[in-house]
Amino acid sequence: MAEFATGMRQIRKTIKKSAEDIAYMSSKGGFNNDQVKTTMRDTYVEMVEEMQKLDKEGQKLEEIIEVLINDLKDLDDDDDVPTRSRYDQLYKEVAKGKKNVAGDKQFFKDILRGIRNEDDETEDGEEMEVMQVQHSRKDPISKKDIVNPVINEVCAFVHSASKFQQACSHVYDRDSIYEFAGKKRSIKCAMQGCSETITLSKLINYPEYWNNIKQQQ
Repeated sequence: MAEFATGMRQIRKTIKKSAEDIAYMSSKGGFNNDQVKTTMRDTYVEMVEEMQKLDKEGQKLEEIIEVLINDLKDLDDDDDVPTRSRYDQLYKEVAKGKKNVAGDKQFFKDILRGIRNEDDETEDGEEMEVMQVQHSRKDPISKKDIVNPVINEVCAFVHSASKFQQACSHVYDRDSIYEFAGKKRSIKCAMQGCSETITLSKLINYPEYWNNIKQQQ
């Protein structure tokens, strides 16, 4: 049963990676026809929304399996083994919102916002402001050159589009930040002036970093 929970987490990770890929494709554009561009954007949005539903369902199953595992651990000799009825009961509790299971709502919200705003204009008719993301060659912690760049997974697709998003978007060297964090699951960003929290499990490899550095030269 524990293997099932691990497998579900891996599936959810793959779903999020696919959503990032869609956001990246959307940022590249490449369609000269406005009608085709709008159709593709709507298709991208629909695909990511379906992925969000799958992620939420996956987290429900994770939550249920964790409860069932704990049930088994707490079993006494005279207790009954959890049955399908126990699973059905837990699923109903999750469906009714008795358990706080929302999936990674903010992750998908940020991606959908990026896709929908790709060609949109603000209410006053002015084009949405786009800011160039600037990266440093130095790791914020060790002050040495970055060797293995990592970044918050939510920000990765935004940087690919050279857009700014309100979240910790600083790049770290993998070995440096993991050594600095030790056993902590999250730390405050070490970059001066940044008050955001970095969750270690949300860091992903960021190979696009090298292209961004070249473009800044």
